[in-house]
Amino acid sequence: MTTKEKILDTALALFSQRGYNGVSVRDIARAVGIRESSIYNHFESKKAIFDGIVDFCVQHSEAYFRARALPFDKGDDASIYQGVGMEQLQELIERTFRFFFDDPWNTRFRRLLLVSQYAEPRCREIFRQLYRDKCIAVQAYVFEALIEAGEIRREDPAAVAAEFHGPMFMWILTCDSFEEIQAAIREHVAQFRKNYERRDNT
Repeated sequence: MTTKEKILDTALALFSQRGYNGVSVRDIARAVGIRESSIYNHFESKKAIFDGIVDFCVQHSEAYFRARALPFDKGDDASIYQGVGMEQLQELIERTFRFFFDDPWNTRFRRLLLVSQYAEPRCREIFRQLYRDKCIAVQAYVFEALIEAGEIRREDPAAVAAEFHGPMFMWILTCDSFEEIQAAIREHVAQFRKNYERRDNT
């Protein structure tokens, strides 16, 4: 791990424990084991460190999804969700949402945004963008593809995505482990598919 990477890793750990406003550059330098002035060889400010964490975590998330052929952006291949049975669908959804709870970087990043969202408006906005708005946008894209493939009945894809993601967002917001919500997710997916699967003349 390079010094720059160690600074990001250490800062994320501290931010996730104390919140963004509760950590100084001096705190980060002390935890890394370098002089405070050395931090500025890599980052011009605490905000730059935070921005570096955001960039890394978004790139890390994208790498996870793309390595598993899961849609990360609108326009990605959504065929992985087409023509699958219930068990395979459950596995795909679990693979997607397990990341939010099991990945060490994402777990700390999510906690950082949650503990800092009321003191630091940027944290609140990033949390909403990444865990609510982006998820709904990508899911709407997937549901639109499933509607066009004739696998679910014709509805407004954005409304369907919001309905599907509502419980997921609540669990991301309030739960600590994937095991805590795994059974609830499976039940949610099964009921959702039953409600929306395409039937004759629909």
